[in-house]
Amino acid sequence: MIYNQLIQILMKRFITFLSLCFVAAMTFAATDTPSEAGQMLVDVGTFTGLVALTSMIVTQVMKVIPAIDGNRLAKIGISALAGIAVCMAVWALQASPLLDGLAWWQALLYGLAAGLSGCGFYDVIKAIAGLFRPAADNG
Repeated sequence: MIYNQLIQILMKRFITFLSLCFVAAMTFAATDTPSEAGQMLVDVGTFTGLVALTSMIVTQVMKVIPAIDGNRLAKIGISALAGIAVCMAVWALQASPLLDGLAWWQALLYGLAAGLSGCGFYDVIKAIAGLFRPAADNG
């Protein structure tokens, strides 16, 4: 009985030791030095980059106007408008190969999709469904 407990304790310590060695090795293997300026790079050449940029803009708008945070439809509207603005600016500047060669309305649709992706399609569908569903009785 005591022998089994001793084996379990030794195995736990051995596994902990191996885990710490693995973490230490990965820490020392990281040779990339962080930038001192704290710059952030967003690749607008991909749809994911456009969604990330839209989400960052919407987050900053939410910080400036906290009243929007309580209204789901306002969040969706701000996100869609920010996505459209980002994609139209990127399209006009020809900064993304993703939007090169598209007509203005196609870039606008990309912006709408980026905005809705940034706020989450599930939240959009849930908010729209809430408009058509009757309110639950509280009493």
